Amino acid sequence: MHSRILDEATLAGVTVSVAAGNDGPDNDGLSGMGSSSLSITVGATNDLNTIDRDDDEIASYSSRGPRRDNGNSNPIDEMKPDVTAPGTNIIQAEACVTSGGCNNFLGGDASQNGYTGRGSGTSYATPAVTGIIALMMEVNDEINPLVIREILRSTATRMGEASQPEHDPHWNKDFGWGLVHGHDAVWTAQYLNMTGITTSDMNLDLQVHIENISTQGTVNTYTGLAWSRGAAMEKIEYSTDGGDTWTEVMYESVEGAMSTYEAFEFMFTVDTDNLPSGYNMIIVRGVDADGASSMISWDTVVGGGNVDAMGSGDSLGRTLFIATVTFAVIIFGVWVAIHQRQDEPLQLAVVSEKSGDIRLPDDEMPLEAVLVEDDVKDGSS
Repeated sequence: MHSRILDEATLAGVTVSVAAGNDGPDNDGLSGMGSSSLSITVGATNDLNTIDRDDDEIASYSSRGPRRDNGNSNPIDEMKPDVTAPGTNIIQAEACVTSGGCNNFLGGDASQNGYTGRGSGTSYATPAVTGIIALMMEVNDEINPLVIREILRSTATRMGEASQPEHDPHWNKDFGWGLVHGHDAVWTAQYLNMTGITTSDMNLDLQVHIENISTQGTVNTYTGLAWSRGAAMEKIEYSTDGGDTWTEVMYESVEGAMSTYEAFEFMFTVDTDNLPSGYNMIIVRGVDADGASSMISWDTVVGGGNVDAMGSGDSLGRTLFIATVTFAVIIFGVWVAIHQRQDEPLQLAVVSEKSGDIRLPDDEMPLEAVLVEDDVKDGSS
């Protein structure tokens, strides 16, 4: 009953964050409210009294996932908790627990109410996530509860190994999609607002994530994973600062049909020396047949200043940008040769709208990359 009420609240536009429960690893399917399919279920971590996130561990009392199966053949809504946040040894407001003379009425000044001792529980972790949600809504009043949840999931710091990699390479039964990252979540919400990507423009079935960034000189090589939860993914593309110019990435060779939830790799490169001076955003997204976007994945880089703006089609920077893309094709040929058979073409994996399988579109030709070496002995090439 409780979980269904919270689902209805979410569908009505209310963003719900709810505690996972305090039954530890032996819990039987999370709490009634924490089992809500559409809410943001929050587990608790122990930060060990350090500011380093790397040593944070799941709190011993935090209820673990997955939730009980509701029989709807959707494995994603059983993936609870969604995210985790610090919930151990939290200083709390006194709230007139020990005295009756403080202001506890609406509009009253509670600044002198004092604080009480430390407390622990997923109910201490949940308000931290609620505060982040409030900031996200303040910078972007258009995003709906499910987009807010997707932002929190996608920007969270990954913790623990994937518990169900056949369905999602990031979700962990203890930490969910990870330790919530307040800065990145709020920034992503603001960036969607700045670039005009609205809730109606998004398809959250599409999953596109930067997984690794390697740097050689001024060239960044981005590799990532993409998959779909059922919708057809037409292409994956990236942009600098979310401009009007989007460039399609290179794809891993796909042999045969891929099932729904099965991930494939993508790659692209950016020469930061050819970007405007100062901070630049590298944005990557998936797009369906109707042009709807996945949640964005992004990186910040400092540009070298050899181009004033990416929008000028005749500028030197634009020419260098095209050269960068050409360089990416060559690099990707080497990358695929290492990971795949050299005689396999590069092809775009697309999810079938009917079957959910990923296929190559009938009207698309496979992409091929061939390396040509110069023969320095006789001068031929």
